Amino acid sequence: MSGEQDNLKALRCEQCGGDLARSYRIEDEDEEIPVAKCLNCGTEYDQASQLYYEFFADDFTLDKDRSIFKLGLKGTLEGVEYEIIGRIRFQEEDEYEVSTWDEWLAINSEGTYHYFVEEDGEIHSYEEYVPESIDLDSDPGYIQFEGKSVDKDDGYIGRIVYAEGELPWQPEIGEPVTMFDIKKDGIKYSVEQSEGEVSITRGDRISHKDIIDAFGEEEHKQLYAETMAKRKQYKLKSYVYLGVFLLSFGLMVVNCSSSTPVKGVMTGKKIISDNTPLVEKGKRSFFSQVLYGPFVIPKKNKLYEFDFKVDERVQRLNLEWQSFRLMLIEEERLNKASENQTDFQKMKTLLTNIDAQKEPVESFVGTGDFWDEQGYDSDGHWHENDLSHSTEFVIDKAGKYYVYLELYNKKYRRIDAVKFSLSQVGSVRYYVILSIIFLILMLINRSKSQTFNLLPFDMA
Repeated sequence: MSGEQDNLKALRCEQCGGDLARSYRIEDEDEEIPVAKCLNCGTEYDQASQLYYEFFADDFTLDKDRSIFKLGLKGTLEGVEYEIIGRIRFQEEDEYEVSTWDEWLAINSEGTYHYFVEEDGEIHSYEEYVPESIDLDSDPGYIQFEGKSVDKDDGYIGRIVYAEGELPWQPEIGEPVTMFDIKKDGIKYSVEQSEGEVSITRGDRISHKDIIDAFGEEEHKQLYAETMAKRKQYKLKSYVYLGVFLLSFGLMVVNCSSSTPVKGVMTGKKIISDNTPLVEKGKRSFFSQVLYGPFVIPKKNKLYEFDFKVDERVQRLNLEWQSFRLMLIEEERLNKASENQTDFQKMKTLLTNIDAQKEPVESFVGTGDFWDEQGYDSDGHWHENDLSHSTEFVIDKAGKYYVYLELYNKKYRRIDAVKFSLSQVGSVRYYVILSIIFLILMLINRSKSQTFNLLPFDMA
């Protein structure tokens, strides 16, 4: 068998005898399907043909030595001695990528066959089984297994891609075997049907510890112990990170749902200018200035949020825009710059030219826009608007403050159509960042607790 596989590259096209080469066939959604293609006549051999598995045999056997089992290996499991005498490797026909599993044939001290199946890092132990009743052919849609109906669509085809050792029959590379995995009364059964042959086994998953204790070398036992100790560490870390994540997430929810309004932010209104006409680049707009306050910001170094909105009960925003600029000004700074606000004209001049001050008067500046638009596109008429805005900031000094508000309008608009409020809010940004970090760390460590492996073979 081994000699035959060493010469697979000399395979020829079954139609014309031409040379074969690796190629791809493009199917749905630009998916590349590997095929063996004749360089002479162009015939393609895909995974539904036996020649395909002969041609790509090397691809399916690259990792064939990554196994705890090998021919001639002996071990004692649950008081029964076994010897590994053969192996068949299968590839699932419906898979374009490599998807293989190994069925190791063992003979026990009682002279009966036993199978150890390796797939995706798991090991299953199966023994031969004679069912009370089985019917594979009478019903075109179902098989009958000991009174249980199994849909034939649940079956799959495994193609033999490698074989070695002593086996009950002489398998061929690419030979198809129809398989059914059946679970009945909590017991797993495997039915394998090839041309003229039916094999039925039953069994269940067996731990790597049991297999290593039975068949493994001392080195394997040591590496297994180190692997499990490391997986336990990663699992413990994942629980710690999960706990911190839940704590951060909980604090985020609490802070997100809590806020304390600052009272009196719109009291003491002083109108500095009301819809003063402006002309810039031939376009007319209106400019208003209002000073609100004073009010008290009770705590420093806390997160605060301004919420702005258009009060359409006062005046609708109709196919127009309105921009605003807000400045939060400490009372002490405003009094110092405006001679205690005793001269209205001086205060107006100060606020109008606030950007030209040598020393900043404001403690915080926020800007935003309101707009209302409509139009037509391929879907017909559309109408959109944005009538609210919010901005957050941290203030480094508690005390009395004023809000200086500038309004720029496309049309004449009432000043009191713009409302705003100020609240002390919970800071969730840092909790969001912490939650994401610890969630990622938890997932990484959880994955490592299941996949970390020092052994020279896969272990789920």
